Amino acid sequence: MTLTKGNVVRSVAGHDKGDLFLILREEGDFVWLADGKRRKIETPKKKRRKHVVSAGVWTHPVIGRLTDGEPVLDSEIRRALAAFRNRFSETKEV
Repeated sequence: MTLTKGNVVRSVAGHDKGDLFLILREEGDFVWLADGKRRKIETPKKKRRKHVVSAGVWTHPVIGRLTDGEPVLDSEIRRALAAFRNRFSETKEV
């Protein structure tokens, strides 16, 4: 699966291993990530593509606005990732 702007990814390497992020932009072998808390939109984390994996397909209004180029707040990213965690934690229990 290709990693593109607006995808939810999980870090597989580094001090943030296991954390969820949204891809803000991509360039070559790198992606810029934000989680709205430790990594904000103003200072995204630059990470190699091989150090992240797709966490699943997720459609959320914030992700749609991000891919359309509309402004998004850090608090909205936090809520979208929290909703993602809640949604997929419920499906694993069943």
